[in-house]
Amino acid sequence: MNKQLLFFVDEGGFDDFTPLFVSLGFTVDFEDSQRRAVKLAKKNTYQVLVAEFSHNPEFRDRVSNIESLLAALEVHSPDVKIIILYDEINQPQLNQLKQRYRMDATLAFPVDEQTIKNCISVSFVF
Repeated sequence: MNKQLLFFVDEGGFDDFTPLFVSLGFTVDFEDSQRRAVKLAKKNTYQVLVAEFSHNPEFRDRVSNIESLLAALEVHSPDVKIIILYDEINQPQLNQLKQRYRMDATLAFPVDEQTIKNCISVSFVF
């Protein structure tokens, strides 16, 4: 079985975990455009999503940058394991989003490779 992982980075400023994901046996789609990430989510079936959460007060009808992506994955990859990376300053907005969407793990920055590996490994035997 080909394991696919979608890695969505919005603002960045942290390590690129792509080599880790590849070493764990995933085919990785890296995306820094929310619109393109949603298109990928509608086209492919993913086993894991690792996404950076951000909040901008200028969002009018959304809490965050990843709502459309999570909605697309609910339909096209309902069994996807969702790992969210976030800055603690956005905790209130993340809590709002958690009321609407399932998340398997939320990791506050700074995030290290071992922590992400442990989150992914809970569901997969390597």
